[in-house]
Amino acid sequence: MVVKALFASRNRVVAERAATLARFAATELPLLVEGETGTGKSFVAARIHRRSRPRRPFVVVDCGTLSPTLVASELFGHRAGAFTDATRPRRGWLEQAGDGTLVLDRLELLPVNAQVALLRALEERRFFPVGGAQARPFRARVVALADAGVRARVAQGLVRLDLYHRVAGLHIELPPLRERPEDVLPFARRTLGQAARAAGVPLRFDPEAERLVAAYPWPGNFRELEAAVTRAALVARGDAIGAAELGLPLDSWPAVSGLALKRTAPLVEVERLYALWVLAGQAGNVSRAARVLGISRRTLIRWRSQ
Repeated sequence: MVVKALFASRNRVVAERAATLARFAATELPLLVEGETGTGKSFVAARIHRRSRPRRPFVVVDCGTLSPTLVASELFGHRAGAFTDATRPRRGWLEQAGDGTLVLDRLELLPVNAQVALLRALEERRFFPVGGAQARPFRARVVALADAGVRARVAQGLVRLDLYHRVAGLHIELPPLRERPEDVLPFARRTLGQAARAAGVPLRFDPEAERLVAAYPWPGNFRELEAAVTRAALVARGDAIGAAELGLPLDSWPAVSGLALKRTAPLVEVERLYALWVLAGQAGNVSRAARVLGISRRTLIRWRSQ
């Protein structure tokens, strides 16, 4: 589902980046995919692998779980007797990836002490197991996944700049869902359709639920939206899912009338929430809502992100 939303997006920026990924999929160029949690980075890595080397190994390494003291053994493997607990030889992740795809997930959390050795392996296309004197070839294509704040960690010296540039042969940034509202309702409807088929019952959103789905900023991106819709399908009592079944915070809906009754909200906030209300009424279509409001698309998207 997320793969389809990424590669068949109605958002111009996302569609252009998907086309770029498709052109570079079959190359040997390292790829860095950057974006917030839940934007679909892992799905992009899997898609790239299926398009380039589908019958070869697909190895995902979560850099955030690697212990600083054992990271070299995890990545490069070790010989028996290389250290106290090394009672038998171990193949590291680089060797297990073979001539397939090695995914370095959460690259920004890779222990600093391993970054130099990894950089050398990427540059020389070979590595040495811990305690070994004979080099092993490294043939896998590298796809690195990083949080949207990775460049700040580079500036802080937590991620080596040379490693960053080495894995960013092609750099793609996935925008958060709040910046691509055209994709929200189509993805939600496809997710609901999938849940309905699995349950063997017809399900649909009622108009209020659709307006809420379109207006909500979805800070957790596709992952949050998919979870909310799947949960709503499980708790639905009839064939129509209402706003309450989505389980979103009570203040999710832009209650313009409530603000007016309080008579204390700044005018700019009332304008912003009214714009979101109009956007929801236009089923998340930014261009159409912007025309109705007489404002630019950029202004409407900025208000939606606040």
